[in-house]
Amino acid sequence: MKISLPVLLLLLTIIAGCTQNSSTSTTYSFVHISDTQGLASRYPKTYDYTFSYLDSIKERYNISAIIITGDLVNTWNDKKQWDAYTHAVRKTSIPLYVIAGNHDISNEENYQYFTQYTGNTKNNYVTRLENFDLVGINYVDKSLKPQEFTSIRKTLLSSPENFTIIATHFYMEQNGTLSSLGTDIGQLLIVKPTIVLSGHMHGAFVRDRVIGKYPVIEDLTNFQDGIPGGSSSKNISAGTLYTVTTRDSKVKKISSQIIWISPRQFFDSEHVLYDISVPEPDEEPSLAEVTPDCSSIPGVCGIPGNPGLGGYWNSFLKFFKGLFRFS
Repeated sequence: MKISLPVLLLLLTIIAGCTQNSSTSTTYSFVHISDTQGLASRYPKTYDYTFSYLDSIKERYNISAIIITGDLVNTWNDKKQWDAYTHAVRKTSIPLYVIAGNHDISNEENYQYFTQYTGNTKNNYVTRLENFDLVGINYVDKSLKPQEFTSIRKTLLSSPENFTIIATHFYMEQNGTLSSLGTDIGQLLIVKPTIVLSGHMHGAFVRDRVIGKYPVIEDLTNFQDGIPGGSSSKNISAGTLYTVTTRDSKVKKISSQIIWISPRQFFDSEHVLYDISVPEPDEEPSLAEVTPDCSSIPGVCGIPGNPGLGGYWNSFLKFFKGLFRFS
């Protein structure tokens, strides 16, 4: 039986539409907080409330994880502070992922209490978090050993996930200049689109840029000195909420907003950081390695990102549909 060309094209269009309709989309979020040592040492009730509040909005925002990038306590061997940390995190059932800050391990010298109270060891790790590979890198003064980078890189390259989260303590300065570890991460571990979460330096901002050919979201979240550009009260709690949209188990869109937890609760404006549906520019933008000081600006210091090869594929699909559109 022969099929005419118009009928064949119509069938192809119907099949393509059915394929798209069968795709699945999900939206969830995760929260990044860091440098909560002041809450452990001085404001344990605020520490408790931080996690009880996040637990209370877990269902509403579909929060899949809380990631803490170090300095859980102020003094590495102070049992009272570790007890405050433990009491606080028990206020939520949300999965918790932590890495060590310099205050937690006496500047790399002693993991005794950190391991006892978190269950984590000196070893860095790669695990799965929803549709991400999550890399946890504990505090180091300079950088990792070459073999550690090699092991992490090999794991990321062999993973089917299309996005990575790297959680570490000291990634960059307040003005955006990368630390020694940050520079090495950029050169050795950016093998796919990546979010880098960090603390240590006092300030808060999120920026997006391109490293190599991959979009990278870089986050410094540290509110231990109060609200940047505002109140200097140290009895506050805040973090960064990331909202993730996936389609067919692949990350398609990411946005962020500051989430203020204590003394009052509200959400800052939402900023889209990655959206694969946005067409790529004709040429990759030339981006400076160092950005202006963002530490006094709550929110986002935006640098144009690059949504990756998916933008070209999306454009091709639109072009293909256009060829078979009938009036």
